[in-house]
Amino acid sequence: MNDTIIVNDKTLPWLFVQRGFKIPSFNFAVKTEKVEGRPGSVYQGRSLDEIQFELPLVISNDHLAHSGIKSHDDILNELVKFFNYDKSVKLQFKSKEWYWNAYFEGPIELFSKTENSINIVNLKVVLTDPYKYSAKGSKNTAISDAVSVVNTGTADTPIVVEARALKDSTNFLIAKGEQDYFMIGKSEDAYRVNKDIEPFRFNDEFNTVGLKNWAYMPNDTTFGNLPDGGDAMGGKFALSDLKESIYPSEWGNNTKTNWHGAALYKSLGSSVQDFRIRFKVILRQHAGVGPGKAVAYVVDENNRTMFSITYVNTAVDKNESSIIVYAYNEHGEARRIYNRLIPFKYHRAKNAHVFMYLERKGQDIKITNFRYDIDTDPNRTKPIDKDVVVVRDEGKFYQRPARIARMYVGKSAKHTNYMAINILGFSLQELLPKQSDITPIEIRQGDLIQIDTHAQSVTINGDDVLKLKDFGSNYFNVESGHNELVISPPETFDTTVKWQDRWL
Repeated sequence: MNDTIIVNDKTLPWLFVQRGFKIPSFNFAVKTEKVEGRPGSVYQGRSLDEIQFELPLVISNDHLAHSGIKSHDDILNELVKFFNYDKSVKLQFKSKEWYWNAYFEGPIELFSKTENSINIVNLKVVLTDPYKYSAKGSKNTAISDAVSVVNTGTADTPIVVEARALKDSTNFLIAKGEQDYFMIGKSEDAYRVNKDIEPFRFNDEFNTVGLKNWAYMPNDTTFGNLPDGGDAMGGKFALSDLKESIYPSEWGNNTKTNWHGAALYKSLGSSVQDFRIRFKVILRQHAGVGPGKAVAYVVDENNRTMFSITYVNTAVDKNESSIIVYAYNEHGEARRIYNRLIPFKYHRAKNAHVFMYLERKGQDIKITNFRYDIDTDPNRTKPIDKDVVVVRDEGKFYQRPARIARMYVGKSAKHTNYMAINILGFSLQELLPKQSDITPIEIRQGDLIQIDTHAQSVTINGDDVLKLKDFGSNYFNVESGHNELVISPPETFDTTVKWQDRWL
């Protein structure tokens, strides 16, 4: 039976692996040194090197082949679409239960006349990761804060840990033996009190709360003509079909600017001096391009805007999105303190979740943003395109207490096409002063911790929390055979460990 290849879960029905191909494995290289006056050499170690090889592929191109006879250009174009990736992809033989993470090199060489002839393409494959991975993953759930991991492969393998907090905690730890462990947060201390020093004033994920506790801005609202501006005159939000975000179902009117949309606000109940906002949006880039924006505002006690953070595209027929942050003094004068053009390569994702943060603590204003490619990382475990900037408010122009939060989604009123931006969530935390007699609560009841030791990432509810990682902990792998992992603190987390058997 002819074997074929599967690339990122796709196949070409007329493409087969040439019989006699030898699968490369166990690519260890031994390093030695010659010592004069001594026979042989001195062993200095060995390394598992990358693998490069040519994969011979046979193209079936006659009347009996799938789709019949194809021209040179038809075959070439299909091959280019099949192998054209700028990142590693899954390469699997249909007859095997494992895959490689592979890169492909050119050139692709075909006979100019392909009809009714045997065509063989020697595809160059590069394995920077020389391991084979099981096509079927494994998982196990912790019982009594211990979980068994059985790796039936011949090599150690990374793990993915998912832990749901059953109650508040200062830390999470998972350990393998006495040497390897991964930990976020700090251990409890008998001489210190556990306290949440970054309490949420609100933490609204719109897949769970909908539009509850938010009110619409008055129908004559305008936010001005800056990139964070637009009119909100009768626009309305609705919950998306997938129930995960909100979007403008009605755009409303505009009289003061060229933008129209919908806006909501919420009072904090009392004023907050130091704070952090998190504004999460989904970019539905597959829906088309055009002008669009989503804005989060922080407003002071006198109803004056203090800060805004905006994801905006003003181009009509292409995606030139930026993240822009303005700070406003008490006279309403705006200062652009952050402006970042999003690299073009991130516009290729059909759906992206963008996390934007604005933190004011004393005179320091910290801006953080990153994103997830939801098509390739639906569980949001690997944040990409991260950027962090700290701006110093030397003149203390932006120190007013915060009292109100607002959010706005708008599009150009002059054009029918627009960039579809939905709001996933909006939260505001009060940042209380740190105290030497307090161990901070970092994990709250219901939080989902995700640790990927291969990607070397750690998140809580999708937030990148690498800053919480204990300095001495490591992103460990589990060895071939049986491994016992222990979770701490006890009776605090519902934990599942996932892994893929790995072979040399």
